[in-house]
Amino acid sequence: MPNTILILEDSKTQARIVGTLFEKNGYKADFAHDRFEALHKLNSRGYALLVLDVFVGEENTLDYLHMYRKAAGDAPIAIMTAGKRDTPLAGSQALNKARRAEVEFLLPKPFDINDVHQICAEAERIRRRKGPVKRILVIEDDAHSRIIYRSYLEDEGFYVAESNSVEDALVRLEITRVDAILIDLIMPGIGGMTGIKVISATWPDVPLIAMTGYTQNPDNLHNALARGAISALAKPFTKDVLLTEVKKALSDDRTVVL
Repeated sequence: MPNTILILEDSKTQARIVGTLFEKNGYKADFAHDRFEALHKLNSRGYALLVLDVFVGEENTLDYLHMYRKAAGDAPIAIMTAGKRDTPLAGSQALNKARRAEVEFLLPKPFDINDVHQICAEAERIRRRKGPVKRILVIEDDAHSRIIYRSYLEDEGFYVAESNSVEDALVRLEITRVDAILIDLIMPGIGGMTGIKVISATWPDVPLIAMTGYTQNPDNLHNALARGAISALAKPFTKDVLLTEVKKALSDDRTVVL
């Protein structure tokens, strides 16, 4: 059932509402109203996406996520939560929970057709990749630079997600699981220097590579390392330099370098 999603929601009314949003994005919706029905269906057929409400009856779905993950196979998982997305802190807290639960997407309630479209598009990208790959998040306000870095990384087989600010990265529904992060230091909003601390709280075990073009102030790079980046790159840098640092960051044996 490549275009069918499974929605676990104990309220039949809410399940139909959610199902309609996904159907408007080209999917067929199947429903389960408790854990046993959901696991039975997952073990009986394949789905393109699994959408789970956090609280189903008296149960917390995250307590059984290992079961859903095993039964779902390669299908990505979206968690519907009651969290708020109007502040970076709320987004960070929600992402922390999702990161620990190893889910691909968050759908903070109330969500709308645009939120669902965003997740459907990203789920399709994941499905086209066919198999587990390392996921790199690039936080960079310059669109041209993001295109270049994405090209470099995708040529090497990485999956790339992009944000134009730290705030955007914290609330984007499709950015939950990441294996390494590239972050520009000079950006609008809270910026990369403060953002390193915020990002590190969101993804505490994910290696972070800082980068900046303002090399006339070398303290920027040193300060980034002091705040938690494992590497700091002065722009412009070559494809080889970027890939070397990313692979080093993803390795088990890594040290902080400048």
